[in-house]
Amino acid sequence: MKVCWRRSSRFLERSMSSHVLQRFPFETQNGEHYWALKDNKSYQNARPGYKGSTFSQQSKLPSLVVPELGATLNKYLQTIKPYCGDPAEYSRQEMLCKDFAEHMGPVLQQRLVEFASTRRNWMSEFWDNQSYLEYNDPVIPYVSYFYCHKPLPISHKAIESDPLMKATAIIVTVSNFIEALKDESLPPEVIRGTPFCMNSFHLMFNTSRLPGPPQDNRDTNIFYSIYENNFIVVAFKGNFYKVTTHDPQTNKPLSPNEIWSQLYSIVNAKSAHLQCETNSGIGFLTSLPRDQWRVAYQELIKNPLSQHSLETIHRASYIVALDDANPVTFEEKSRNTWHGNGYNRYFDKSLQFVVTQNGSSGSVNEHSKMDGTPTCFLNHYVVQEMAKLNPSAFVEAVRKPSEQRGTVTHLPFLVTPPVKQWINTARQAFEKVIGEHDLRVWHYNRFGKKLIKKHGMSPDAFIQQVMQLAVYKYLGKQLPTYEAASTRMFFKGRTETGRSVSEASHNFVTGWQDPDVSPKDKIMLLRESAKYHSNYLKAAAAGLGIDRHFFGMKNMLKPGDPTPPLFSNPLFNYSSTWLISTSQLSSELFDGYGWSQVNDNGFGLAYMLNDDWLHINIVNKPLPSGLSVDKLHYYLTLAADELHDALDAQENIKAKL
Repeated sequence: MKVCWRRSSRFLERSMSSHVLQRFPFETQNGEHYWALKDNKSYQNARPGYKGSTFSQQSKLPSLVVPELGATLNKYLQTIKPYCGDPAEYSRQEMLCKDFAEHMGPVLQQRLVEFASTRRNWMSEFWDNQSYLEYNDPVIPYVSYFYCHKPLPISHKAIESDPLMKATAIIVTVSNFIEALKDESLPPEVIRGTPFCMNSFHLMFNTSRLPGPPQDNRDTNIFYSIYENNFIVVAFKGNFYKVTTHDPQTNKPLSPNEIWSQLYSIVNAKSAHLQCETNSGIGFLTSLPRDQWRVAYQELIKNPLSQHSLETIHRASYIVALDDANPVTFEEKSRNTWHGNGYNRYFDKSLQFVVTQNGSSGSVNEHSKMDGTPTCFLNHYVVQEMAKLNPSAFVEAVRKPSEQRGTVTHLPFLVTPPVKQWINTARQAFEKVIGEHDLRVWHYNRFGKKLIKKHGMSPDAFIQQVMQLAVYKYLGKQLPTYEAASTRMFFKGRTETGRSVSEASHNFVTGWQDPDVSPKDKIMLLRESAKYHSNYLKAAAAGLGIDRHFFGMKNMLKPGDPTPPLFSNPLFNYSSTWLISTSQLSSELFDGYGWSQVNDNGFGLAYMLNDDWLHINIVNKPLPSGLSVDKLHYYLTLAADELHDALDAQENIKAKL
């Protein structure tokens, strides 16, 4: 593993050879490095508003725990009961766990404990590499995720209906957010007195995923100083432009007019001499399977102009994509924000905002080094702050002539015959894989968090019961279901698996469908299942789930070690085959949130829980799975209606008593 890292590091250093940039470790000792002329401290010391709050708790965060082996095996046995068709199968699982506990389990556990003792997060390197950077499927649609912004109020029509005005508002707002990060004035997140890891806020701007050398079979990430790269990249009709966001002399954000003027120049002047979008396509390359993109990338950077353009994209704070589309429905907005036409994006970029002709906006984000917390926070902030703008004053500021300190530069690429062939290959592959996916949005208005809490249940646990009941109504069985539980109470914490299928959930869905079970008992089973799920999620967030623990122990196997029978057991592996993959990121200011299914035989269910409504983005591949997003949509409504009506009826009975 060290050899591969060094080879990747040398590759990065060679790519930077034309510059005097140096490689600095992040001050929070997170194991990552950034490229800069000077280290961050040099700039922070010169900023009069610098507070140093955002990452002030990082050194105090606990290291990720290693669960007890016995506790993990006991929890595992509880989660697989619904899949055991007869008592003999469950007895077989008990024997496999007993064998593991008496033989290889303690050996692997001790190795993991020793491995963890020298690291603040024992899972970090394994997870980043094996789940993302060594993952070969294209990042779009299989890795990246998106948010759709809710339209601004009618009072803000002058901003919402004008794409350049809307894009300007987003850029101005994000610049304010970046300034807060530069000052580290954004307070660390603290929930019920517990500080949460802010590491991913380091990794959002001025960064990109980077194809590694083909022989490595692994990508890398490259980070640049947030203080030195005061520009963004704008994508328009498949071409890329460097746009200045700050005054080169004072490093203060440019005025709305200066931002808008650069965007206007791109749309109305800079692009006039360029080829039409059908002849563009560098963005398509980032949708290739990673092994192919690594080869194509090497071909592309043979030309110094192309290499410089790529480096500019990597260094940019983020990308703003100006799209020709006019999405209206939930599904159209989700599709366009998620993947668009494939070429007006650079999918390796960690953060891309999208603005369409009718003002619809959103964000698509690469997943390898950060989960959704920071991007959700940022996008909520962007929509919230745009809604606070005085529309008349903002429009006046955009139209008011000012000193033009911003410059637009078109980023050229030499499209040689081999590169052109790669673009054609990527276009065909993109259109094929996107065409294989169905997407349907379930937006439910009969109740939301407020009503669920009124009934004394966790909203998250409740919607998981809705999904379990809907799947059971559809298929007559439960499928292994993943829910992401955040482990950000630990240093560099990311996620642990919440297993939504349990003995309690099995009793609930089977009892609900049983005509001989009384309404009162059905609701009791619902509450018991929701409580069990909530408790499991709390344990997972505390690092006491089972799936990352098993993942860690598997990584402790050495060459020549026998594979434990438990690890090769079909039911053991089936129980973590995520045919239903779910995750929640919520905002009252979003119209959509989603990503792909994890397994082609199942569904991806990205959901939002809001005060008065629920929202699930349903994605699948209908041909390999034989499943329908439309049918699941129907059963979700049926399940939610039944639960709503049963709880409402119970409340009415109580009121009469």
